[in-house]
Parts: sequence; C-alpha cells; structure tokens
Amino acid sequence: MDQLQPGGTCPDRADRPTMDSGGRVNAALPSAMWLPFAARVLRARSDRGLSRAELARSVGVSDDELREVERAHRRPARSLVARVETALGSEHQLMEAWAITLQAEAFPNDFADLCELGVHAAHLWEHQPVAIPTFLRVPEYSRAVIKPRLGHLGDEEVELMVEDEMEHRAAMIAPGGPTLRVVLNESVLRRPQGGVGVLNAQRSFLADLVDAEIVTIAMIPEATPDHPGLGEAFRLMEFADRPSMVYAFGARGGELTSEPEQVAGCTMVRDAIEEVGVELTSDSELLTARNSDR
Repeated sequence: MDQLQPGGTCPDRADRPTMDSGGRVNAALPSAMWLPFAARVLRARSDRGLSRAELARSVGVSDDELREVERAHRRPARSLVARVETALGSEHQLMEAWAITLQAEAFPNDFADLCELGVHAAHLWEHQPVAIPTFLRVPEYSRAVIKPRLGHLGDEEVELMVEDEMEHRAAMIAPGGPTLRVVLNESVLRRPQGGVGVLNAQRSFLADLVDAEIVTIAMIPEATPDHPGLGEAFRLMEFADRPSMVYAFGARGGELTSEPEQVAGCTMVRDAIEEVGVELTSDSELLTARNSDR
C-alpha cells in the first residue's frame, strides 16, 4: 500500500474519466493520467522488437487487452505489469511508473486528508475492532479515547482534536454525505471507555443515527468461533468518479491504496465480516441498555 500523503483543495469530479471494476476507462478518449505510462509500455515493447501480439501472448492476455493498456484505455493490474516487466526486461521501470500513476490517481493531491476523502465517497464501509469510528462519536467518547492514547497532550490540544472530530462527524452524517456502513466487534459497544455515562451517551447517539437511517451498524458477537474481525481496522470507500480505495488504519498513521488486487482482497475480508455480523436496530439491546456505576 502507498503511504497516505497530505493534499490540497477539493477536485472537480467532472474533469476526471471514470473506470469500471476491470480498470477500463469509461470515456471515449484515453485517460490523460495514464498516457505517460502507456507510452512507456509501448516504447519498451518497441525497443525489444516485439509486436503487440507477441508480447500479449507471452504475458497471457489478448492483443485487444494489451492495446487498451498501450492506449491508456485500461489501468493494468499489478500482476500484469509485473509480467510485462519480466518479458521486456525493463528493470522495474514500468512497475515504478505504474505505482506512481496509481498513487496519483488514487490520491491526486486534491483532498487535505483522509477525513475529506471519506466525505467525498459515495459509499463508505468501515470495520472497527477496538473503538467507535471517529465520525460517529459523541464528544465525551472522543475525549475518552484521545486522552489516554495521547497522554502527552495538554487539555487544550485534546479539545482541539475533539472539535476536529465533531466537525468531521457533522460533514459525514450531513445530507449529501456518503452512505455509511459500520461493523463493530461486540466489545466496542460493551467497553465503558471513559465510564458508563460516556458509554450510555455513545450508545444513545448511535441508536438515534440508526433510527434516522443515517448509518447502518452490525456487530460481530464475541462468541463467534471463527472471528474474521480480529485484524486491524480498515475502511473501504467507493466513489462515483475514481476507483475504489482501501484505507488500513495503523498506530503511526494509515495506508491508502486503490490497487485492484489489494482492494479485492479487502473486499473478501469485508464479506467474511458481514457474513457473521448481526444487524443492529435502534431497539437492539446493545444500543438501548443503560449501565450504572453500581
């Protein structure tokens, strides 16, 4: 995966070609972003004295598929680029160019950070095994998560981070925001982070969001024998104007990718998580139960 990098202003979606799930550009003209890479492939093939049909046979694709790559009508998968690289002996130049182009396509310096990227998704799916997602937290819960984790921060700095999360929450759950789907491990909804009063307030807020159909939530029971949700948290984002992306959360920052094979792998994990998830309603015990300090 590619390390998430900071960016700038919001994009004009209409200016970008879209691609289908197979990497084909949904436009009559080539993708300008992929033209330099396509030219590299064509030049490398010509330098080796191979016809397009010969190279296509050696890497196991059709002549038409390779032509679409060379004309920037198709974004090739990593595995195909690796086979082409081996066949042409280009010493990692094609793979490096592919990775640079993919990163530019996935995160083209027009979103300030992951928060802004998520707001512009059409559909956002997230699994959190440890804590409530930042965009669904009440201020008390946010504060209770931030202070122990970042104990070196002063109260003012913590409050600024809480305010940032609340602003992000407002953008995510506002009309016109992404369709939100969250799956939590059961322990997330039972752990009294910050105390039972904080947990009760957080449960109540989630119940209100579910009742208003702003988000759908499922939980994985702790008793699940083959629990698929014991890895790190991750997010799948689908967009109207660019390939789907995966963001893997980490202790020192996350990693973002739109590489088709990695997205497909994470999609399989998502499906396994959904298969054992139990749908929550606003009346579910996990959201309506109110603990006491006694």
